[in-house]
Order: sequence, then structure tokens, then C-alpha cells
Amino acid sequence: MRPWKRLASTPVVESRWLTVTADTCELPTGVVIEPYFVIHEPEWVHVFAVNDKAEILVVRQYRYAADTVCTELPGGAASPAEAPLVAAKRELLEETGHTAETWTYVGALFANPARQTNRVHLFVARGLSRAAEQSLDDSEDIEFTFLSAAAVQVAIEQGAFSQALHVASFYRGIQFTNAAGAA
Repeated sequence: MRPWKRLASTPVVESRWLTVTADTCELPTGVVIEPYFVIHEPEWVHVFAVNDKAEILVVRQYRYAADTVCTELPGGAASPAEAPLVAAKRELLEETGHTAETWTYVGALFANPARQTNRVHLFVARGLSRAAEQSLDDSEDIEFTFLSAAAVQVAIEQGAFSQALHVASFYRGIQFTNAAGAA
């Protein structure tokens, strides 16, 4: 496969959350597409946090764009110069007040490589302890609890745990922890 050539890139939206560019692209066949919109967002992190009972720490929060409450893994966006592990530790602490003794990087998945430049990085966190109260952003109202893997699977089936990337991260976390003999 040959890559497309970016002939031009013009920002059309620039904010603290994301940048959208209108690109002019030349395909390997010579065909030019314009505009081709690209969404540039920071890297994201998900935390598959497992307690000593093999329960998974999940959060519930309202998601404005879809006008729904979602159950999901703790996580969020990394700051511009923040390493994914640092962001994962910060997000777990902010959203749930928990810290972890051990952190293992599982890998990264693209959010939507057809339009978005970012990835979501998954970490397994073990040896959890409650270290602080939640420290939420102004836009966050988050509840957290521990669920068994079976209960998360039921939440997926019922549509409560419904974000595609969180579902993928959940199953990657299950696969990783089962392969490691921890859950």
C-alpha cells in the first residue's frame, strides 16, 4: 500500500480540545481529494484497574454529545507533553481517588485512523488503594464502583457499557490479565 501525499493542511478549528484541519491529499493514483478533514486530538488513556478480588474499577458519567450516561473504564486525554503512563496514573487518581502499586502497558489502539490522529493507550493497574478524594474537572460528574468481569459483560450486552473503545479496552484487559493469570 502506498500512502497518500499531504499537499496542504489548513486549520479550520483550533481549541484546547482538538484541532480540525482541511487537508488537500493526492492519492497514489494521482487523484486529488480536497478537503479531507482530519481531527487531531491528544492521546487518550484507559485504565483496566483490578482489585484483589479480581473486580474491575469502572466509572459512570454523563456524555453530552450522545446525551447518555455511560459506564466505562477510568481514563481520559493526556496533556500535550504528558506521557501516557503519567496521564493514566493522573486520570485514575482524579476520577476515583485510587492509586496502584503496579502498572503494565498493554498497548495502543487507534480511535479512528480514517479521520483521527490519536490513539488510546491501555494500562493494567494492580495493587489498588484509595489514596484521595476525587478531583474532577468542571465538566465531570463521576461515580465509581468495582464490578466483576461478568457484570461488565452484562453491562455491555445491556448497552450501559457502550463506548466502542472502552469495550475494546475491556476485552484487551481481560485477555491480558487472563494470559498473565491474574483475573
